[in-house]
Amino acid sequence: MVVILVALTIFGIFLANAISHRLARKREISRVGLERNRMILSPVPVVPNSGRVPWFPEDVYYHRGHTWVKLEGGSTMKIGLDDFTQQVMGDIEGIAIPSPGGELSQGEVAWRVRRGQWKLSQLAPLGGTVVEVNEELKKDPTLANRSPYEKGWILKIRSKALNKEMPELMDSLQFKAHFDQDRANFMSSLNNHALGAVYGDGGEVIKGAATNLDEKTWKKLVTQLFHSSPEE
Repeated sequence: MVVILVALTIFGIFLANAISHRLARKREISRVGLERNRMILSPVPVVPNSGRVPWFPEDVYYHRGHTWVKLEGGSTMKIGLDDFTQQVMGDIEGIAIPSPGGELSQGEVAWRVRRGQWKLSQLAPLGGTVVEVNEELKKDPTLANRSPYEKGWILKIRSKALNKEMPELMDSLQFKAHFDQDRANFMSSLNNHALGAVYGDGGEVIKGAATNLDEKTWKKLVTQLFHSSPEE
């Protein structure tokens, strides 16, 4: 009799565990099904074109005004605008480029980028004599959007004070750190509306942000991020 009672008790325990596991499995299946239905039934949010994080390749040197330098050999340098510039401006409509033979000074205006009502004066990363301009870029300024570090280069110059001026430039890691600090200061100075016009929720640059800005925000962007003076 005792043996029968023990057997029944053990059987009851196994049966209770089996029922418990089955109920837990049903609850899990129901939960997963509910979440799946929510995903199907919930409207898909419309995400605006928020762009992406700017790209700063390692094979060039950067000036704080978002221009770059690439050594061409000897004292000849290729220079242009960076990925952040083309993202902020959107499809560039024109670039006012100095002619061969012109002289540039480091930290002074090298060219002017135009999009709509806004013109951005960008600073020369190095001083020197202009020896060549990108004729293809003059015909199609959007080359600077599609290939800012390669086909969209702007000028070639012959440097006259390379050893003196190179320490003012930054490699990609230094420039990213510099840019992150500039960006943090800039973002903290904006109200929510202006901040949303420049950066998306993930902190990415909104493509063509310049076209969304009022005059006050545009001037702040030019002075704080490009370290330049707004065009009047």
